[in-house]
Amino acid sequence: MRSWVWGIVILLILQSCNSELKGLKKPDNLIPKEQMIDIMTNMLILEGHIQKTYSTVNRYYKVMGASGKYYLKTKHVSREQYESSLAYYSCNNDEYREMMEQVMENLQKESIELQKK
Repeated sequence: MRSWVWGIVILLILQSCNSELKGLKKPDNLIPKEQMIDIMTNMLILEGHIQKTYSTVNRYYKVMGASGKYYLKTKHVSREQYESSLAYYSCNNDEYREMMEQVMENLQKESIELQKK
């Protein structure tokens, strides 16, 4: 259920990136592209694990919120910094597509490594 929420959030962000916002101001605390790809990859892994473990929406939401906050803290990134960086990158469709392709490639590599074990 949480994944469809993320899907809607991303679609709204992309939709909001019309021609008026094409020059969205770069946040002062923008997460570097490679670090953002790493964070996005691990957040998806975390979300998948929590989604599989907790079937009730209320419990899932609480655990994902706390776990995501803790993970970002270990990376020395605030939630606001993550969200503003995600909004900035997602407004550049070509760059965001490349980033998501790298995230998917990372997830595929992780899956192959897990299958070897």
